[in-house]
Amino acid sequence: MKLSLFQRAFPKNVPALKEPVLWVHCASVGEFNTFLPVLKELKRAFSVALTYFSPRAESYLNSKGQFYDFLYPLPLDLPFSLRRFENALKPKALIIVERELWLNLLRATKTKKILVNAYAKRSLIEKRLSRYFKLILTRTQRDEEAFRSYGAKKVKTCGNMKFILEGTQGEVDLNIEEGSKVILGGSTHEGEEELLLKALKRLKGRVNLKLILAPRHMERVDKVSRLAERMGFKASLRSNCKSPGWEVLIVNTLGELRELYKYCDLAVVGGTFVPVGGHNLLEPLLWKKPVIFGKYTHKVRDMEEFLLSTGSGVKIHDESELTEVLLNLINSPPSAVDIKEISEKVKACYIQNILNELK
Repeated sequence: MKLSLFQRAFPKNVPALKEPVLWVHCASVGEFNTFLPVLKELKRAFSVALTYFSPRAESYLNSKGQFYDFLYPLPLDLPFSLRRFENALKPKALIIVERELWLNLLRATKTKKILVNAYAKRSLIEKRLSRYFKLILTRTQRDEEAFRSYGAKKVKTCGNMKFILEGTQGEVDLNIEEGSKVILGGSTHEGEEELLLKALKRLKGRVNLKLILAPRHMERVDKVSRLAERMGFKASLRSNCKSPGWEVLIVNTLGELRELYKYCDLAVVGGTFVPVGGHNLLEPLLWKKPVIFGKYTHKVRDMEEFLLSTGSGVKIHDESELTEVLLNLINSPPSAVDIKEISEKVKACYIQNILNELK
């Protein structure tokens, strides 16, 4: 739905949805997928209007229409634009996923607001805007304490929504040669693909190894593909892996990383070998795959603690360790914990607290 600035300033063609209506807002694909297990349950009792911020999310969200009733880019953060949209929807509540703290979205709209999977950065805007939420559901007790210190009245810890893991039973043919071991680098950033490719090169001849790379940002796919070829590997794109001869497979599709972890022997999660702070360290556990990550984990401390305490993950403190760690774990992989019980508890906490607030 390509809209001009004028159309985002003056939203129109907003349908009259069957009441009660929930307005759910997420930044992009990651936040949508994080909230999806809870959204599925809410959809049983509510009509759902879904808004998003990132234009890159549009095509993916269009393919997920069974989980909402109306999809629209977030109107401009102007009071009259948001009120116009809100008045057309008449929502019972606005649920915001994680950190979409837009000034007028919170201040100018009148509907009840709920923040989910909240984590505290202790920024000034966070302190000022948290008071507009009727309910805040946080990842950790530390986050709860921070939001209470801002003056938020109703705050409860439910756990990190990224602990809620669901997968499909569908099969994907990646044409992996029989007898190969597979490492998957998920949500990788600049510098991390080269790190993994260098490790693969050192291990070549010592083990029959394949590497799947899933860049965090799709616009980097061509660059990563050229890098792999320049380093002497036979590279293929996920959308065109028709023959089993590839050495490096580059994922150029949105929204299926969680499913692809099923086909690896080891998972290396990106954003942790460069100072990004980490991405979802737990997704590989859906398929009981051991996880390797780097030292930059300030955004995912709770996940790191869980992986290390259960023996499901290995932290690399020095890049020089990576090659030998990969070789050792490929030959003798640790057992990853079954996360399903924890997943259900976190999911139930979010659903119960949201529904109680909406009664």
